[in-house]
Amino acid sequence: MENKRNYILAFWDPVLFINGMIFLNVNTVIPYFLIALSGSTFHISLANFLAVLGSFLPSIFIARYVQKLRIKNKVFAKILFIQRFSFLIFVFLFPFFLNYLGKTATIYLFLLFYGVFNLFVGTYGPFYFSILDKILPFEERGRVVGRGSALGNLIAIFMTLLLNFYINKISFPYNFFLIFLTGTFILILDALLFYFMEEKEEDIFEDSLSFSQFIRKAFSILKVNPFFRRVVISLLFLGLSLTALPYFIVYANKKFGSLNNIVTAFNFGYILSSVLGSFILGELTKNLGYKKVLSLGMALGLIGFIVVFTFRNLIGTILGSILVNLTFVSNILTSGFIITGVSTKEELPVYLAVSNTIVMAFSSLMHLLNGAIIKYLGFYVLFFVSFVFLVFSFVSIGRVVITSMDN
Repeated sequence: MENKRNYILAFWDPVLFINGMIFLNVNTVIPYFLIALSGSTFHISLANFLAVLGSFLPSIFIARYVQKLRIKNKVFAKILFIQRFSFLIFVFLFPFFLNYLGKTATIYLFLLFYGVFNLFVGTYGPFYFSILDKILPFEERGRVVGRGSALGNLIAIFMTLLLNFYINKISFPYNFFLIFLTGTFILILDALLFYFMEEKEEDIFEDSLSFSQFIRKAFSILKVNPFFRRVVISLLFLGLSLTALPYFIVYANKKFGSLNNIVTAFNFGYILSSVLGSFILGELTKNLGYKKVLSLGMALGLIGFIVVFTFRNLIGTILGSILVNLTFVSNILTSGFIITGVSTKEELPVYLAVSNTIVMAFSSLMHLLNGAIIKYLGFYVLFFVSFVFLVFSFVSIGRVVITSMDN
């Protein structure tokens, strides 16, 4: 190994990140939290919208900044510290908000802090994959991240038991105080990992373009690089399809009831499938390549939707959602590295930002549309639309050719 410390830290990053996000999961915990505050489907859709909006809005702005950094890891660590300590403000003030301002005000204050938290998520892509690009060989990245994700999800099974203890044994609102506090503390530990990575200085990318010129040049990549364009099209439809994932638990709650047990069942199913999926799919990336592994994940998701359509009961819904979750796992493991494989090294942050901006912009609008689809047409129409999107994504990714493995 070129640098054992970097391999170890890159391995432990998904371990801590996954376990921290168990307590801030937008697909399970956040909907349950909003329902506990008497929130509606609108509030759940808005939370998802904010999560998606924040994850792309800063990307294109931060990409140029990342390009000009000789060393990126310590700057990224500082950004993560600001994000996670700022969310602690809401965590500590949450009981006060609820007692003195009421449930409705607390919902919107949470959405405000949650929106700020997610604005920082938009910095992840340009920083994270640019850092891995410098510290890990191309063919090893999927395996390191996959193994770390597998261990992280294995540990998360026990974290789910802790989450269940908080929900069922500690009275509201103090259960959610502990849930959010635990998750944020783990995420702060995760930020420390990036600070201690060893990253070599590199030549910085200089240009004299104005910001408007930079934006035009960035998006012109879609015209001059057909393989990147096909990747973006595939990831766009994939992102639209995966917006249905948070609504499996909402559908199960409305149709089958017993919310506490359903949250635990879905979380356990997602975690167990993520353990096996991360490890197996991560190992397959070295032999099959990132593109074929993503295609495999998409195929599993298509089967998942068919299961939901065919077996309209709780077990069928949970099993189908687990298979769709494997599509999500394959996306996390491969999409950034597929972009790395069709980009130039010096413009990698821009490629990542362009893809992220397009995919997440449309996904955020889809989250808002999902609420209307459910209200007027029903859950099964939403699931069918997502199935069709996934078919288009599967076809498009098959036309991509990886042009570079030197990054």
